[in-house]
Amino acid sequence: MNLSEWLYSLSFSDHIILIFIYLICIYLSKISLQSLISIYDEKKKYSKYRVQLRISPGSLLSLAFIYSIILYKIMNSLFNLIP
Repeated sequence: MNLSEWLYSLSFSDHIILIFIYLICIYLSKISLQSLISIYDEKKKYSKYRVQLRISPGSLLSLAFIYSIILYKIMNSLFNLIP
């Protein structure tokens, strides 16, 4: 079964659960990236010549995707309600 067949076979509640997991992971990735930027700023001692880092949508969503896979695997082993 490929990805598209799997997504079409899910019910509405399954879609809601997966979207909720991904939203949680987006929030976790935002916190992670903000903390990494603050660690970098502290390491450079807030010099005016340091590289100004920002959170780009690509890095936010790719890290959230990695977190969602990890969270999905953990929750799948704990609960049977996740597809």
